[in-house]
Amino acid sequence: MTAQNSGEAGENPLVPNAKLRQMYTEMLKARTLEEAVTKKASVKGKKRVANIRGEEALRVSTAIELGPDDLVSDVAATAGMGMILGGDAASLLRGFTRTKADGARALAEAGVRRMLGTIDDAEERLELATGAALALKTQGRQGIVVAYARKAEIRPRSWRRILELARKLDLPMIFVVPPAAGKQKKGVEFAEICDIAKTAGVPGIPVDACDAVALYRVTQESLGRTRAGDGPVLIECVSWRMDGKRKTADDPLTHLREFLLMRKICDALWFEKTGKTMRKRLPKKNASKQP
Repeated sequence: MTAQNSGEAGENPLVPNAKLRQMYTEMLKARTLEEAVTKKASVKGKKRVANIRGEEALRVSTAIELGPDDLVSDVAATAGMGMILGGDAASLLRGFTRTKADGARALAEAGVRRMLGTIDDAEERLELATGAALALKTQGRQGIVVAYARKAEIRPRSWRRILELARKLDLPMIFVVPPAAGKQKKGVEFAEICDIAKTAGVPGIPVDACDAVALYRVTQESLGRTRAGDGPVLIECVSWRMDGKRKTADDPLTHLREFLLMRKICDALWFEKTGKTMRKRLPKKNASKQP
């Protein structure tokens, strides 16, 4: 494995090796916690708990550089996102698996203060997020709102209305559209919301949902633009397949692991030690092996 210090030979200055390792570690922490939550919840006979499995790359890449004044609007309250936003693992595990679990309460108890309330109606949820962004701007604060919303949750005309409003008011917002849920069809997933964003005057950028590095770079460019007062940006995460198959791994953790190994940024021993460290932070009976 290469040295852990900054300025490593051959590294990309836009995404330093230390940042890549941090991203993998945060993705693994979220995955490990959510698997523990799922397992413990199933033992208690609880219904399926909302999670971000398979979306760790897009969540970590778009949230890892957020500051204390920034806010997040998400499709659901999850332990994984709570972990990414700095929540206490033990509190999240306890809160999301209690008999009458309440996601908002669990996040608050774990110290997560930047999450806006989750609302089942996606259109109302985005309207709440735009209101929060307007409040930040009106108060002269430097914070931005990162709002996650699935494309199928909102009708195209509502997407356009919300995006046009955000652009008209130059709101400090980054809209993040996760890939379509469920089994993907053959061929390329089209970035329909990017097209809508462009007609609304908002930059729309399609990015591979599994590519944490590309997502991080796009997010940093978007954060710079938005914090400078240039208005909102939309990032649409898509699953690119040919004949129903990807050339690289579908799992974002495996995808980033392969990248780090190929670039000799990390070696197998580093991944082994990192995995063991993550599992030790949770009760043994709840942890499971990671890629």
